[in-house]
Amino acid sequence: MTAPNLTPPAVDRVESTIARDLVRHALLAAPVLILALGPWRGADAAGAVALALAIVCVNWLVSAAMLGWAARTSPNLLMATALGGFIARLVAITAIGVGIKELDIVDWPVFCITLVVSYLGLLAWETRSISVSLASPGVKPRSGRLL
Repeated sequence: MTAPNLTPPAVDRVESTIARDLVRHALLAAPVLILALGPWRGADAAGAVALALAIVCVNWLVSAAMLGWAARTSPNLLMATALGGFIARLVAITAIGVGIKELDIVDWPVFCITLVVSYLGLLAWETRSISVSLASPGVKPRSGRLL
């Protein structure tokens, strides 16, 4: 009689698929926002939108990488990484924002508004794509949906 296989099944990296889906949504929204604000507020506003969306996307990808690493390493480490990583990324985004304001390279109000609204708006958009089922955690399986 053979010993039972006690290795856990391979788990998809749920956090990475969600982060990539968020970035995909941001890339769909970026041209619309840039083309809408560019003619209205100028090239500085278009640059502010692009920079803010890039910062939001990098934030999600770094968060997914950190949480994925912590989840594979230790469940106890996961909570510390979630809280500590959030605070560290928040400090980094604030430092980047202060640097951008001091350098005066983009339209500051547009940058701030885009940063906050795109973060919350894209998360709200992502709620349509998330599966809450344990059978298919993460992003819902695609069944012919466009977005």
